Amino acid sequence: MTNRANELDAAGEDIIHLGIGDPDMDTDESIRDALQLSLENGRTHYPPLAGEPALRSEIASHCSDFYKQDISPGQIIVFPGCQTALFATMQCLAEAGDEVILLQPTYATYPAVVAACGASIVYASLKPDDGFRLHIEELAALVTDKTRVILLNSPSNPSGVVFTRAELAALVRLCLENDIWLVSDEVYAALVYDGEFTSPLDIEGSEHNVVVLRSLSKSHAMSGWRLGWTISPVLLAESLAELSQPMLFGVSQFIQDAAISALRNTDKIVPVNRERLHRRRDVLCERLTQIPGFKVFHPAGGMFALVDISAFECDGETFANQLLDATGVSVVPGFAFGESVANCIRIGFCQETDQLIEAARRMQRFADTYFDKKRFQKKKRFQKNAWQQLSSRLVGTTSMLFDLVFPKSANDGLQCAAK
Repeated sequence: MTNRANELDAAGEDIIHLGIGDPDMDTDESIRDALQLSLENGRTHYPPLAGEPALRSEIASHCSDFYKQDISPGQIIVFPGCQTALFATMQCLAEAGDEVILLQPTYATYPAVVAACGASIVYASLKPDDGFRLHIEELAALVTDKTRVILLNSPSNPSGVVFTRAELAALVRLCLENDIWLVSDEVYAALVYDGEFTSPLDIEGSEHNVVVLRSLSKSHAMSGWRLGWTISPVLLAESLAELSQPMLFGVSQFIQDAAISALRNTDKIVPVNRERLHRRRDVLCERLTQIPGFKVFHPAGGMFALVDISAFECDGETFANQLLDATGVSVVPGFAFGESVANCIRIGFCQETDQLIEAARRMQRFADTYFDKKRFQKKKRFQKNAWQQLSSRLVGTTSMLFDLVFPKSANDGLQCAAK
């Protein structure tokens, strides 16, 4: 869908891109300056495989403050983005014959990452009508002696759900009791608007079997810089560093130097980005809830709103294609995130508010046209049925009047006379 929208855009069509999760904010000037300085200082050589010591120390300090616990540099491995960090983590934790539980709706790349390590996927479907909450008894019923990993994403992409401390405490306990690794994708951890963010790392005992994935892409508007990391037990971190050699041979020195600047300026950068996205969420969701046929799942975090469009009597893919053709608004169909949300679309609020307002206006017009047409068709069917019923009654009435005027005996007499 994104590719088709880009093609239409390149052809001169007026396209509003609400699909891919790429904030429109520019990377802060202080980070760009740090990159330039790093280049001028000749930081263009091979880096240490696990990451530059200075960056690992900065990440450890930053995360120790964020999670309010001691995290050592030895627990940190640097990767070119959270996606690569996840891929490496799954390569280390699971293999053929293992099972990995994914919470559905799930981020679109997760199934491919699991398949790449040879493990089997088991889906735990979180119910839309229940707000995609996590019920531990239902998850526990899926656990077998083959279960190796449970993959978590909070705030969730695409649902925007932020799991509670109680939900995560029960999940950590389940994993500890069954010797299961819990991998927590926390790229949106700094972008929570309602309630508080809780990580499995906040739960007592989680230091033994939890891997956290973090990134600067969303929080610091650095999606194109490709810088992420893992927080894990030291022994797993050592394995991840070894895997990094044949996979990547490290992350560019100048990118890592810029990342140090980003982390040191977090208190200046992140609150501004979070408030901007919070405002955009409110503007978009307020308008989406007014659109007929849209059932909006209000996101507590992240940068997407999930919308059920079942009222349009089609799946999300069909709806997204029709919406793009009719209005130039590009969204992501729900099937990318699992069968349970196939009748949904994901709408990003990464653009400026004027673009979001215009996109909502176009979607409103699209929905109004659909339901106006549906009402017209319903009225037309009603009129047709009413005419058919009236015609049937007229035929019956005419027949009855004929019988009254010409009784059957008289008719028989007329027929005999005619013979």
